[in-house]
Amino acid sequence: MNLAWIHLALFSLTALFALLETDPRFRLVAIAIQYAVLFWVVSTSLSLGLALVKLIVGWTAIALLGASLWNASRIRPASFSWSQQVFRLLSGGMIIGLSFSFSSSPSTWLPVEMLYLRSGITLAGCGLLMNGFSRHPSMAILGLLEVLSGFELIYAFLVDSVLMTGMLALVTLGLAGIGAYLTFLNSLPEGQR
Repeated sequence: MNLAWIHLALFSLTALFALLETDPRFRLVAIAIQYAVLFWVVSTSLSLGLALVKLIVGWTAIALLGASLWNASRIRPASFSWSQQVFRLLSGGMIIGLSFSFSSSPSTWLPVEMLYLRSGITLAGCGLLMNGFSRHPSMAILGLLEVLSGFELIYAFLVDSVLMTGMLALVTLGLAGIGAYLTFLNSLPEGQR
């Protein structure tokens, strides 16, 4: 069995889990697992050092958001009705179906294996959905991190630039810092903002 199918299954399951989960802590764990699988995939095309940079930066961003969520006492798991959960599941399924609707024609202008292209599109699409469905700033930032990891997955097979890896790491940590700051501001009482 091709490892790309396992990677695609892991990316799809963690993306759907992060989309459906109501507890922010479990969403953070799902995105952390995505970064571990991203390291596993990217280490096949980039050097081990560049792949480790993606893993460490991703986990640092997750740790920063997790620490800010830990300190914010007003953040509780949202309760969704079953119809909202079904809508989220169908939306995520449509994104995964969209990624499978591509034929092999994108591989003529993108030299990326088709299953990894589908994985990147799945991550980016489910991240956009998570961003659109979220009301809290840190969950919107998590969605943006998932979109960025989908982009990093596709881009890692195109270019193995140290500078680009550093720039993407800077964007990832910047997004996490902004999310932590917005979470802190959101946890303050109305008069202290």
